[in-house]
Amino acid sequence: MKKHMYYAVYDVSDNQTRMRVAQALKDAGFVRVQKSVFCGSLSSQQKKDLVEKLKGIAASSDSVYLILTCNKCFGKVTIIGQGFDKDYVAGELESLVI
Repeated sequence: MKKHMYYAVYDVSDNQTRMRVAQALKDAGFVRVQKSVFCGSLSSQQKKDLVEKLKGIAASSDSVYLILTCNKCFGKVTIIGQGFDKDYVAGELESLVI
């Protein structure tokens, strides 16, 4: 099952809805990298399932983007300031000790 890397970016004004969006992303295996930005990998079916779940959560005035990025490009992300462990987010590490 081939998986692709995605950035999930959202703008949700209602606190409860925003928490539900974040939880849906966490449940799908995404890792928070900023307050409203998550990264994770999904198969085609997992993406379809997540999109359906998010459609049931987000209001018409909300925005949720799933942005596909190739694994090679994800590894070349330039981070300025506080970053995140790209290998962990990409699933190349089993655990991360903080």
